[in-house]
Amino acid sequence: MNSSSRTTLTNSASSPTSTELSTIGSNSIEEIGDDQKFTLDIVHILSWRLIVTNGGDNNGDVIGEYVLGETIGKGTFGKVRLGLHLLTGEKVAIKILEKKRIVQVADVERVAREIKILKRNRHQNVIQLYEVIDSPERIFLIMEHIDGGEMFEYIVAHHRIREPEAAFLFRQIVDGLAYLHANEVTHRDLKPENLLLQSIRHHNHRQQQHYDQSVSTSLLVKIVDFGLSNTHDGGRLLRTACGSPCYAAPEMIQGRLYHGPIADMWSLGVVLFAMVCGFLPFEDSNTNLLYKKILSANYKMPTFLSPNVQDLIRHILETDPEKRYNVDKIRQHPWLAGVTTPGVVGFEASESAKSDEAKTRHKLVLNQLEALGLPRGEVQGSLSRKAFNRFTASYFLLDGKLQRTMKNRTTSIPISSNNATAVSGSAAERSARRETS
Repeated sequence: MNSSSRTTLTNSASSPTSTELSTIGSNSIEEIGDDQKFTLDIVHILSWRLIVTNGGDNNGDVIGEYVLGETIGKGTFGKVRLGLHLLTGEKVAIKILEKKRIVQVADVERVAREIKILKRNRHQNVIQLYEVIDSPERIFLIMEHIDGGEMFEYIVAHHRIREPEAAFLFRQIVDGLAYLHANEVTHRDLKPENLLLQSIRHHNHRQQQHYDQSVSTSLLVKIVDFGLSNTHDGGRLLRTACGSPCYAAPEMIQGRLYHGPIADMWSLGVVLFAMVCGFLPFEDSNTNLLYKKILSANYKMPTFLSPNVQDLIRHILETDPEKRYNVDKIRQHPWLAGVTTPGVVGFEASESAKSDEAKTRHKLVLNQLEALGLPRGEVQGSLSRKAFNRFTASYFLLDGKLQRTMKNRTTSIPISSNNATAVSGSAAERSARRETS
């Protein structure tokens, strides 16, 4: 594509659908001290014991221990709603799957696979699942709330991302993918719309000025949306062509069996190109012409890019899967030399805490949950089993809140009636820019 014909980056929602491509191919901080310094106001906590097994249609409905807020996203099988955890006052994203829409065997398998994959993940660059609530009509997936918007929006707002910042963000995506692949998960729909951003300096705090970042290393990247993901247990090859056409690997659109992680690498290369250029390497309104460009790696490399990033892009957008760079080679590339990722704590299982800080935090969280009526044994047992229930959800949400408090060197985390009623206030008070799917 020559420079005169290139278009600006466009949302894939307006391109061929991100779905099954059936038409393709042939088939050390200060010591806290004691519990006195970490206090919770539990006098005004709303009753978190209320369990609702139906509902979920209106703002203010209570599902499990969460109050539902406004709709912040939509998907194939339902909506994503902003939620508030009554016990901790923490915001969450609640993905609501309507069972009446999950009718085909393939749909049932897809939903079950997505939940299974979400349960495998615990990494700072991958969206976190807290709890699964099953009701007669719906399945509620309680997930981490990310309010910094999409990578897509960030690219559009900046036209393109300057290379030092792009390297910092890209390295996080690579780390997240490396984690997924090590756990035998292939994403299959990697694109800027499925990469969410969170301010590190204000992690999960009240929303800050959108994209007003004075420091290039202030954003945390989260890989989201595992609706099309699959497992490649034992290195098995995958067959289904899926995802967004502009990001699909050549071997996938040819209808061949493919190695999932290597196909993800191609999509990663397209994402990198979009980040540093502000437009996509492969675009065409005619799907057949688009596929021809992908199969021949027919794209124009902008001359304003540094030689190092040009070299990295060429090695990732390699049509031969055997020659395409994997995560190890990408990490070792000179363009990423010296790039470090943010050290956000708390993403390892807390029952195996290694640092004194984590051990102190673990004890404080257990004490506070017990004071709020959650038996210590139930919480510890759920953590050991790696369950996704009210005990583990409360633990990880409160643990995250305590981490921020310790980092800011404050001595208390107030949970008040204001926290508990925030979602049932005005729409403006309940608003969030974007949520996971």
